[in-house]
Amino acid sequence: MTEIEMFRGAMIGGACGDALGYPLQELSVCRIQHKYGPFGLRTLVRNGQCGNLAPVTGNTQMELATVDGLLWTDAKKLEEAEGLYRGYMRWFYSQTGEEPRRGQRTWMRRQPHEREICLVREKFMHARRKPEEGLLNAFSGETMGTTKNKVNESKGGGALTRVVPIGLLYAGDSKTAFDAGVRAAAFSHSTPVAYYAAGAVSALIACLADGMTLPKAIERIHGLLNKTHRTDSITTLLSAAQQQANDQPAGKGNVWAYIDSIHSLGSGDQADEALAIAVYAALAVDDPVDAIIAAANHNGNSPITAALTGAIEGVRFGADFLPNYWKDLVEGEEIIAGLADKLYHLYEKRLRREKAKQKTKVKTAGSEKGKIKSGKPAEEKPTEEKPKRKRTGKMEAAGVKEAEETVNRKDKRSRKAKTAKA
Repeated sequence: MTEIEMFRGAMIGGACGDALGYPLQELSVCRIQHKYGPFGLRTLVRNGQCGNLAPVTGNTQMELATVDGLLWTDAKKLEEAEGLYRGYMRWFYSQTGEEPRRGQRTWMRRQPHEREICLVREKFMHARRKPEEGLLNAFSGETMGTTKNKVNESKGGGALTRVVPIGLLYAGDSKTAFDAGVRAAAFSHSTPVAYYAAGAVSALIACLADGMTLPKAIERIHGLLNKTHRTDSITTLLSAAQQQANDQPAGKGNVWAYIDSIHSLGSGDQADEALAIAVYAALAVDDPVDAIIAAANHNGNSPITAALTGAIEGVRFGADFLPNYWKDLVEGEEIIAGLADKLYHLYEKRLRREKAKQKTKVKTAGSEKGKIKSGKPAEEKPTEEKPKRKRTGKMEAAGVKEAEETVNRKDKRSRKAKTAKA
């Protein structure tokens, strides 16, 4: 599997999980069985209002807005936070139809990085698909949310799936991915449980994209979280998810074989619960498609838990594990795949820049080391002489007068000396 296939797998896998969970969002297990049969919902559901495709929710929309923001950051040489904020505000205006604020009107136009794909002009990005409560309010304020500037008290899992592209961009650098994921989540979620869980998701994806196994990646996440304050609920639920997966009997079970374990981890409405459920499903269920199905069929927030599981399995196995009819049915598949490719090229660009910086550092260090070994002192730059000021006419006259006065004083001293001798 190539690296670009990992990127496509994570993005398309997340979208398929999101679309699978969307019809189950407000259904209990009993209602799921009544509506979709004894084995639950096992495939994507067409919707006539979406061109007979399986619609995605705000989770996928925000994930694409993240890619948009990262591409914007690179194209305009912005700070990453500023680029992401522009991408998220575009989504906000698309959802609400509000008039953009002063200074933000040009953000709704086609940008230099959008020659092939202009996300703001895609119809499905304007469809409101039950975004997390409080998410739109968070972006309606005049200030940008940060870990220090609170905009709400949200603990919701809506902060998680949108940081998947950040983890892909920083593949192999889990600490940077963690920090960037925290900052991105804090735009709209002001509680540590939400933004640190998002940092954990971003770092998890970065580890998996670097070829790390899932158990090793989770171990790395524990290490990052343990260095941070106020993450006890996240690490506790992650440990519980691992224990539940270890206790799960080996072999393939039906979708309901995992339901008690999933419910023991929570509903997925909170960020720490959603992360734990996704990790449990990916660990406990051998088949990646069945893992997504298990993460969708429960009493809680099915779109988030299934989308997150789809992203985890996608980065592990690429997009080929997904049924072709899922990829054909999921809304916006071509746009998602296209943006995944653009994100991969941005990742390659980041690697080239880092290698160039490393070469420069090595070359500089080698040069300094050579000077020390040879015993040659560092070359000193020659001191530049200050240019003499040109004398003006007044300055010349003043100089002559001063010289005459000096001569007169000397003559007077000489005459006094002769008189004294006489």
